[in-house]
Amino acid sequence: MMFRPPCTKEPTVCMSDYGHLWIPSPVEKIYLQIINDPTRNFEPLPVAGATEFNRSATEFIIGKDSLAIIENRACSIQTLGSTGALWIGADFLSRWYQSDHNKATVCIPSVAPGKHKWIFEDSGFTNICAYRFLDPKTKGLALPEMLEDLENAPDFSIIVLQASCNPTGIHIPKSVWVQIADIMKRKKMFPFFIMKAVGLNSGYVEKDAWSVRFFVSEGFELFCAQSFSANFGLYGERVGCLTVVIKTNEVLLGVCSQLEILARSKWSAPPAVGARIVATILNNSFFYAEWKESIKEAAKRLMIIREKMKGKLRLLGTLQSWEHITNQTGLFSYTGLTCVQVRLLIKKYHIYLHENGLINISSLNDSNLAYLLQSIHEVSSIPQ
Repeated sequence: MMFRPPCTKEPTVCMSDYGHLWIPSPVEKIYLQIINDPTRNFEPLPVAGATEFNRSATEFIIGKDSLAIIENRACSIQTLGSTGALWIGADFLSRWYQSDHNKATVCIPSVAPGKHKWIFEDSGFTNICAYRFLDPKTKGLALPEMLEDLENAPDFSIIVLQASCNPTGIHIPKSVWVQIADIMKRKKMFPFFIMKAVGLNSGYVEKDAWSVRFFVSEGFELFCAQSFSANFGLYGERVGCLTVVIKTNEVLLGVCSQLEILARSKWSAPPAVGARIVATILNNSFFYAEWKESIKEAAKRLMIIREKMKGKLRLLGTLQSWEHITNQTGLFSYTGLTCVQVRLLIKKYHIYLHENGLINISSLNDSNLAYLLQSIHEVSSIPQ
């Protein structure tokens, strides 16, 4: 949510208290070191990306002590953000996984961005369905409905799981991930995780990445599309990767070979500077500790904004519960505002947000929070 005409900036950016793009403290220092390095190498990266970045990104999401790493059956391919990872992952599954299981079904959460469905359609999937995720009444997780939809999905379905920075801000507890994993294991389903802004949900990488690490520990083969845009402040660098976990090293080598072919046909070689920044931070204990502290402070700020929102709306006497705002985590909040209320906010108050009432919490600060909440109070008071 921004106080400006919509669509002029990527909505998934993380903003600072002053309305600028938030950048973790070590990122700018490393960036200046790289571009001012007289020995800097200007050669393009390999098709699969920077080796150190790929290794570090794999360890970052599944843990350095993961059995999959120890047994050499996990790796990453550098991509153009998480969208690029989703793209080559979908293409690979269409060519190889779908052929093994005839016309495989892809199940996408109902709150997913439209581009996710388009990417799978463009890759050749024809059986694409949505599973329920959001309960509009409680403004929380539609748990019984989600589990019912997963149970009713065909065996061997590909399940897209938005585990970090999902578009509603709804937190999925560990107990629910266990239930999801039980269903998927029994029905031999394939998990395709999308992980954005890891660390900004809770302030801790280990907590935000728990779901992926749990699925790996349960023996799943999986894909995971990662983005390092928001959590590393690299918004224009398009730094991402597709992390792959397979049961054997022999099959992993074949999968990675095919993914490299797909990457070569789409972008030839990924950008270098952003990947070097991420790899430097993840491989340097001093910089990594500094980055983790920055992430913790940014996540704390998001939590404080949520508390301020809920408290002020209650003080204004807005006639509904706002508990869901503080139950949610990360960059986004599903406010529960109706389409009519959203249109009124845009037309009368010049507050621009998604038609489903979704806002980017990080864009709120002391200069605009009071105006936003007063406006929400006024539109919420109008009979529907």
